[in-house]
Amino acid sequence: MTDSTTEYDEDESTMWVYYDFDDPQTLVPNDELRTWIAALEEGETDDGRPLEDVNYIFDDEGSAEYNHQALSFANIGTYVGSLDDPELFESDEGAPDFETREDFGID
Repeated sequence: MTDSTTEYDEDESTMWVYYDFDDPQTLVPNDELRTWIAALEEGETDDGRPLEDVNYIFDDEGSAEYNHQALSFANIGTYVGSLDDPELFESDEGAPDFETREDFGID
């Protein structure tokens, strides 16, 4: 069973989205990703709170690695750990290697 939780940081105008996937090779749902991209472009959450950043926290490095390129391309941060103790994920692969947002299905 996949565990997902969100938490808003009012001081930083940041939404933190935590995922614990059963299978580390699971992508964040495209519709969800599109929703956060739109919210970042609007500068606010769906309930009107200011939004400057969205960061995903994955329970394990495998899930973070599998999602990192798409999140990076969408200007969304990738972290590993927990909502209480997130650590920035740094991929060995570097920057995204696809050409357009459509290549990943986020437009």
